[in-house]
Amino acid sequence: MEEKNDKKNEIPKEKKKISFQKPGKYIYAIIGVFLIILVTLLIILASGYLAIRYSTPIQEYLANFLDKDSTILEERKVVITTEESAVINIVEQASPSVVSIAISKLTLSQDQGLIDQSSNIGTGFVVDKDGVIITNQHVVSDLTAEYKVVTQDGKEYSVDEVLRDDLNDVALIKIDPESDELKELELGDSENLLVGQSVIAIGTPLGEYAGSVTTGIISGLNRSVTASSGWFGSTSKTYEDVIQTDAAVNPGNSGGPLLNSQGEVIGINFATTSGADNISFAIPINKVKSRIDEYRTYGKFIRPYLGVTYQMISEYEALYYTDVVPGALVLRVDPTSPAYEGGLRRGDIITKFGEYDVNKSLGEIIQQHKVGEEVEIKVMRESVEETVKVILGEMD
Repeated sequence: MEEKNDKKNEIPKEKKKISFQKPGKYIYAIIGVFLIILVTLLIILASGYLAIRYSTPIQEYLANFLDKDSTILEERKVVITTEESAVINIVEQASPSVVSIAISKLTLSQDQGLIDQSSNIGTGFVVDKDGVIITNQHVVSDLTAEYKVVTQDGKEYSVDEVLRDDLNDVALIKIDPESDELKELELGDSENLLVGQSVIAIGTPLGEYAGSVTTGIISGLNRSVTASSGWFGSTSKTYEDVIQTDAAVNPGNSGGPLLNSQGEVIGINFATTSGADNISFAIPINKVKSRIDEYRTYGKFIRPYLGVTYQMISEYEALYYTDVVPGALVLRVDPTSPAYEGGLRRGDIITKFGEYDVNKSLGEIIQQHKVGEEVEIKVMRESVEETVKVILGEMD
């Protein structure tokens, strides 16, 4: 009986209920916003497609735009091709007129005795189909050597005559082409050159690579350059009013042509710099034209002669010396020269030569005059200005 009562009095255990939490309202809101955005994007894309598909003005605009862009790309391609073709055409036309200059010299060797050494040492170019070739004076400066000309096709010609103009580092050499037909280069005008103009150099760098071509621009004009030659620069000379270019020029290129974009010779490559890149120099072709004309007329160079050794004094240098003015200081007067006969003396400072103020190389100024011309010269002599008159002679 007691057991039954205990069961009746027993408190029934509470059953655990498992419930799943329903999604919140914000979840439905996010899903709704996403669906609205998606539907909107689909509507916009569909509208754009229909507008392009069925709108004639839009189709025409796109067609014109694509055609224009294609034309620009095509034109750009043509420009690049045209520039390259221009250089290629110039080189093809000019190269047959560019020659290598070879030297032949007898030397003594302990092992072989007397030997005849030959090598290419420079470049030149044809200016007359009858065999007149221009190069640098320093290329053919050795009076004890013989020289040969080697053309692009490998033919060799002995040099019959050499005329030298050391003032401008120009030489004219003459060969006999016999029955061969040489092609001459056209000479341009170096008077109206502009910095930035394109140039082409052709030559035989290092005496090995005949017909090598480099390109660049005119980097500067009217430069003054002191060039050295010989062992350790034992001989140096200053050249005025030369052309500076960034076209690569190496030993062996000397005497080669510097061409403009029309294939005309505007300069003669003659010097490069040591310790710097892309700085080379060329002699303006207008300085050479008169020499070519003289050869054709007289068979030689006609150069006026004064007969003094001098040193230029700049305005800057004159500030540091007493009783010194800018000009050409006369260091020596040849006693048989026109200068001596006209009254110039050692120690005079030439300040004016004819109509020219002597603020650059006196030699350059003398070359502006003619043989037999009477020139009025102003000098400072012991702090007193004096005037003398000299009749220029002819340089041997």
